[in-house]
Amino acid sequence: MTLGSLCVLYQFSLAITSVSQGHSHGLCLSFSPNSNFFLSNISISVSSVPSLQDLQEDIISKLADVLEETHYENDEYIIRQGAHGDTFFIISKGKVTVTRQDPGNEEPIFLSALSRGDWFGEKALQGEDVRTTNVIAAEDVTCLVIDREFEAEAEFFAGLDQKDFKIVETLGVGGFGRVELVQLRSEESRTFAMKILRKRHIVDTHQQEHIRSEKMIMQEAHSAFIVRLYRTFQDSQYLYMLMEACLGGELWTVLRDRESFDDATTRFYTACVVEAFAYLHHREIIYRDLKPENIILDHRGYAKLVTAAPPVLQFSSSSSGLCKTGAIDVESAVAQRLEHSPPFSGSDPMNTYNIILRGIDMIEFPKRISKNAGHLIKRLCRDNPSERLGNQKNGVKDIQKHKWFEGFNFEGLKNTTLTPPIIPAVSGPLDTSNFDSFPKDAETFPADEDSGWDFANCSDST
Repeated sequence: MTLGSLCVLYQFSLAITSVSQGHSHGLCLSFSPNSNFFLSNISISVSSVPSLQDLQEDIISKLADVLEETHYENDEYIIRQGAHGDTFFIISKGKVTVTRQDPGNEEPIFLSALSRGDWFGEKALQGEDVRTTNVIAAEDVTCLVIDREFEAEAEFFAGLDQKDFKIVETLGVGGFGRVELVQLRSEESRTFAMKILRKRHIVDTHQQEHIRSEKMIMQEAHSAFIVRLYRTFQDSQYLYMLMEACLGGELWTVLRDRESFDDATTRFYTACVVEAFAYLHHREIIYRDLKPENIILDHRGYAKLVTAAPPVLQFSSSSSGLCKTGAIDVESAVAQRLEHSPPFSGSDPMNTYNIILRGIDMIEFPKRISKNAGHLIKRLCRDNPSERLGNQKNGVKDIQKHKWFEGFNFEGLKNTTLTPPIIPAVSGPLDTSNFDSFPKDAETFPADEDSGWDFANCSDST
């Protein structure tokens, strides 16, 4: 039996509703310093589920390896009674309550409380389709989850090779390689972004570990606000990263053409960045190079973070809030979108340096920046990291509850039900008109990489 065979089991829906009873957290398997220990414990938890006890040990291990981390806030419904479902949950942090609403009763009946190591939704693996209970977070909760859609997607991309794609147009060029829009030869309406990195250049500049980290982080990131990496390939010359194609163009290009954004537009795209950063920081990952060039719009106008240059991704020993640098990055993003320049900007590098030393309180913002926006920027950029908004007890919630975000629907943003302030003109999956034009790659026959570096550690296929 292969992992793909589990698709048969995934034709299910749950009969319970769960609510978080506290802070719940899922495990970031790829990036924890004790990932082998966690993976072992997860495998044990999976094998304890009655519906899965008959599976072979290697299948249990593979199932544990593809579980995805999901976070729920206190009192948030994880499962609602009567809803259709196809997801199985294992609690890795926090507590949930399980309730049932019976006909004729106004109040739901309490059934049980579940905590770390417990699971729910296992009936979904047996082909059932309707949840019979509610599961509610009793505190902030993190769960490891898997569903049918995830498995189907994994199987589809596992069967692909770089030769299955043909290049349509260049979307971007960088020091390590290029990003091409590619289409699937067998289904030309399906397009992707293919990042093509020169292996020799990576080795010559000693960036192997950075590239490996980028690949691991992107492949595990399942956020609506981070560009997806579906899989990687390699040959003797290149590493290929098959990514989600976002054809709305770089946010920088839009900002350049408009010169600045109004409050509402800036608020929407800043909120997208806040969601992306919150997702990464929950996984103890710090992104150090936030700028409009590294934010891209999809065809709807939603902003997604691109993990561009390898050195910008680091692991944090603390996952509280938006960390020390993340708050500054968000602050810089707000200022740059409102006034088309970073908050600390001078006529030359030394002047900029002196402005930075004087501190954020000495900055005078243009009148077009509202009072609340200016207040948020200064709260995010305090000299003392412990004073920065987003790096305190309530973490990212302090940013979301700031007056500048008053009335903004973060729940609608996370569900992608909001209408973006800018909707790009995208005529179809082959439309690259929102990107600058680039010349064709002049390096027709790049040198092979023959240093002996085991590139298989960074690629799904060798």
